[in-house]
Amino acid sequence: MKNTTINLIISFITLSILMPGYNMAQNSEEKIMRAEMLEEEMEAENLQDTVPDKSVHERPAAIRTVRPGRTDTTSISVGRRQLMVVEGQDTTTISVGSREVRIIEKDGNTTVNILERDKNDLIQHRRRGSRFRGNWSGLDIGLNNYLTGDFSTSLGQEEDFMELHAARSWNVNLNVLQYDLTLSDNNIGLVTGLGLEMNNYRFSNNVSITKADRTIVPVDYTESGINLDKTRLRTFYLTVPLMLEFQTKSQRHSQRAYFSAGVIGGLNIGSNTRVVYRDNSRKYRDKVKDDYYLSPFRYGFIVRTGYRSLNLYASYYPTGLFQQNRGPELYPVAVGFSILGF
Repeated sequence: MKNTTINLIISFITLSILMPGYNMAQNSEEKIMRAEMLEEEMEAENLQDTVPDKSVHERPAAIRTVRPGRTDTTSISVGRRQLMVVEGQDTTTISVGSREVRIIEKDGNTTVNILERDKNDLIQHRRRGSRFRGNWSGLDIGLNNYLTGDFSTSLGQEEDFMELHAARSWNVNLNVLQYDLTLSDNNIGLVTGLGLEMNNYRFSNNVSITKADRTIVPVDYTESGINLDKTRLRTFYLTVPLMLEFQTKSQRHSQRAYFSAGVIGGLNIGSNTRVVYRDNSRKYRDKVKDDYYLSPFRYGFIVRTGYRSLNLYASYYPTGLFQQNRGPELYPVAVGFSILGF
């Protein structure tokens, strides 16, 4: 008898999918009429069915509720629509579009509930059954610095002209593309993509840098009588990461904690220095574009972690900031927050 009921409902819903103008029939009056038609067909088969009047407007707490135990799932696609039938021990759930029919057999009685899901439920349903989605694309903002060969932030006498005003040395990453590969269920996977990294190194001394004798040398403004407002080096890199990411299991992606770690490669696409100073109460800005013997390619290590709105990242590049023997031996690091995901 239960199979007869299921066949009738599947036939009814399939015909509804194929009927032209079905997408336009969303008002409450038509929903009630269809529920009554289904009830009449049940009564014709001598089934003891009950269709609660308020079930059409019910908003289920979960999209599908089936008792623990073995379940069988059948999926039928008609055009862009999909009809899904999930059979459990006591409950059979039939879902299509924004509608769901539950057939519950208990104590010799059969109860049919017709439910209507809103748009938010449907969006979450698609996400729950979707593939793994990592955490890379978005906007990162943090602070830059660099380490010496012995992993210290204290620069030696030969490198001290590169000393930074760390609180004003910004790291900005615009990660525009993301690709994911599921490894286990939908909470473990590989993440890659493409991003643009901008590094702003704000010098703390009255110096800038320039190229001379095939190496980087400081330009000292201390004795020139010029009052410096700002001096910095800015670099731009295209970045490509490869990370292994682990996520906690949750029905909603936004409620998952995650941790990812991996490698990141960079291609230098531009750099410049800028000096802002005052002379005779007049403000000047000198900007010079050059490669400054920066490493054209580099690789590093990256770590990202977060939960809900709190997202952190850190990166370290064992490739030097400058090419070998062309400048101070310094290795870039950055830490910060991911403030916007898309």
